[in-house]
Amino acid sequence: MRGSFVYAYQLLTSYFAEVRLVDPDLVFDIQTITCSFKRFIRCFWYFGPPKKTYKLLRPIVVIDGTFLKGRYQGTLLTAIAIDPSNHIFLLAFSVTNSKSIESWTYFLEMFGSNFHDFDTRFVVISDRNPGIMNVVPKMFPFAIHTFCALYILNNIKTTLESTRITFRMATEALTIIDFNKHMNVIKNTDLVGF
Repeated sequence: MRGSFVYAYQLLTSYFAEVRLVDPDLVFDIQTITCSFKRFIRCFWYFGPPKKTYKLLRPIVVIDGTFLKGRYQGTLLTAIAIDPSNHIFLLAFSVTNSKSIESWTYFLEMFGSNFHDFDTRFVVISDRNPGIMNVVPKMFPFAIHTFCALYILNNIKTTLESTRITFRMATEALTIIDFNKHMNVIKNTDLVGF
């Protein structure tokens, strides 16, 4: 992109209006503080796929956030799903000031109010961010909320290398019998010596 960050943020409303010409189902929300000039607070956008697309998606939604770098730091929050070919299907985005409970509430309320015609039972996968853990059960009471195995694996101390390997084998198990076998090994590990 050319130009400054200030100019780019000023063009957000115009950009979304142009995108809506191509995708009339686009949902966006931009919040600003009204001063002598409008100061950007946060925004949300959701590319509204046709209703028939929802029926093709797997009943899994992965939500996560990442920090933005540059002059205007913030956080990009995302929601994705998986299509039948195991490809990522982008659902919704939000640029906010942080990964706070308030930011996750805003994002998931906006997402939840536009994520319609999807099965009432679906799985939400996330990290263990307190904001996500507090908001998901309120916004999606029928969803099954689970945590990403990669985050859990990264939280197992490196001194427990055999446990890390066993946990990885459990996450990749193809049968319940194999999964339970690996989980029993982890349950029976003596952690006192570590």
